[in-house]
Amino acid sequence: MYSSLSLDSEFDHRVRYILRRFLSADQPVKVEEIQQELIINYSISRELQKVKEMLAKYGLSLNVRPHHGMVIEGPVFKKIMLTIRMYRYFDKNTSNDFGIPEYNAFFYCDRAEKEKIHNTFFKTITNSRIVFSDINAERFIIYLLYFRNQVLNGEEELLDLPKINFDYKPTDEYELVVELVQKLRNKFTGFDFSIEVIQFLTYIAIFSTDLYRFVDCSKENYNHLIQLAEETRNFLLREISEYLQIDAFDDYTCLKDLLKIMIPISLKIMLNVSDSVDLRYKDFHDTGDQPLLRMYMKKIKKTFAMTYQYEFSKREIHLIFLTFCGMLNRIVLEHRKLRLAIIAIDGRLSTQQLKFNLQHNFSEYIERIETKVLYELNSGDTQEYDYYLCSTYGKNLNITHQPIYYVKDELSEFEYIDSLRTIFFSAFAYESKLPPIDFQKVSGKKNGLIKKTDDVLVVDKEIQLKIYLKLTATKQEFTIFEETPTVFTLQIGVSIKEDRQKLKMLLNVLNRIIAEPQVLVNAVQQEQISYESFLR
Repeated sequence: MYSSLSLDSEFDHRVRYILRRFLSADQPVKVEEIQQELIINYSISRELQKVKEMLAKYGLSLNVRPHHGMVIEGPVFKKIMLTIRMYRYFDKNTSNDFGIPEYNAFFYCDRAEKEKIHNTFFKTITNSRIVFSDINAERFIIYLLYFRNQVLNGEEELLDLPKINFDYKPTDEYELVVELVQKLRNKFTGFDFSIEVIQFLTYIAIFSTDLYRFVDCSKENYNHLIQLAEETRNFLLREISEYLQIDAFDDYTCLKDLLKIMIPISLKIMLNVSDSVDLRYKDFHDTGDQPLLRMYMKKIKKTFAMTYQYEFSKREIHLIFLTFCGMLNRIVLEHRKLRLAIIAIDGRLSTQQLKFNLQHNFSEYIERIETKVLYELNSGDTQEYDYYLCSTYGKNLNITHQPIYYVKDELSEFEYIDSLRTIFFSAFAYESKLPPIDFQKVSGKKNGLIKKTDDVLVVDKEIQLKIYLKLTATKQEFTIFEETPTVFTLQIGVSIKEDRQKLKMLLNVLNRIIAEPQVLVNAVQQEQISYESFLR
């Protein structure tokens, strides 16, 4: 598990080098020293600003001592957390050389002995009720090596752990740490950890726990953490409810999963550190899924930081995003069942495969299917059908029944499924839930037409989109302004008012247009602008 180093710029490398240099220095470090070590002769002010931003996440500061250099100031345990953060845990190599001997020494361990420590840790945690992710397990071992080297080198120091409203000893994580350290002490030297180190390792274990079972999220296990976790969870649910205009508290799965995420974060809030694992790539890549939700997540992240003085990491905001995604995905669109007529131009027997595939794959959308020859329909058949289906040969005939769908001959089963899916769009009644679509060509004259809102989505691809969106609109509209064949502005105003069906439909439309703007271009070119044209 490692990522390509090509994802890291030279600027990123310099920032991490400077951080490691400061964290491992026992004397102030001068700018000139760093420039000499990095073999550069230009200013590193941008790098130092980035260093200060990272330090701020851990409640640390960079103090400049005139004529002496710079030194990191703040609680020892926070310096250690940032030191471990800079290690980066997984790599294709079995050992890391960071180009700083003092930093390398923090984590030195004989390879064979390190393997035995690994095995002891994995056996212990496997037999416990605690589960770590692989990346968190690797990070925890790095913590063990760090504190062991402190003991071996006689450099133990007070961690400056603050007094917080949390009793760590009743937790299962504490039992795991005590058992693990005892086993390591019996097998190896250097694991005579102090009570304070045991307490700190318990905190790290709580940060690392993969809380999967909701039954574990109890006051018996986490006492006062639960109260803060519920408070912060409810804050997030209120925020997303306000943005999406639905009651997020109604989704019990979201309620549970979000609490699991917020328990370790609550402990970090108490300790005033914004810590996370570093997966060695810059971001959880935006695949385009739920762009509206992603936009709101950025706003929620800022509001949460202002309220709780805690900055979510990219990994943490991604986990919260996935939890809210699950809530949206669990909204099931209601639909009516359709009455279908298959036109048997070449006899009823020729329609058997089509009828089988319809019944087998789309039965939940079908009230009934009837096979009719064309003259039956033309001779006054009184039945009303929602859709007519016919082989492509029917395009050569004068068939007036609408709406009609021509099915290609000699399709495989899976091709049938994909091609027939479009006819069931009308079962969902998008047109009745969402406002009528209006289209205007503006050629640069749109400024007076657009009612700009705070919610703006911008898609900068070959086809450029700017979407002004309001979910609390008194006047509902869905207007498409075409400036050029590749530049569009969408003005969308809807009134959600707890209507999950309307929200899900709107998200489906936006997700498709933003992911594939070409569907919008095609609809405009073909003069068939409808919700069906965006989604089929």
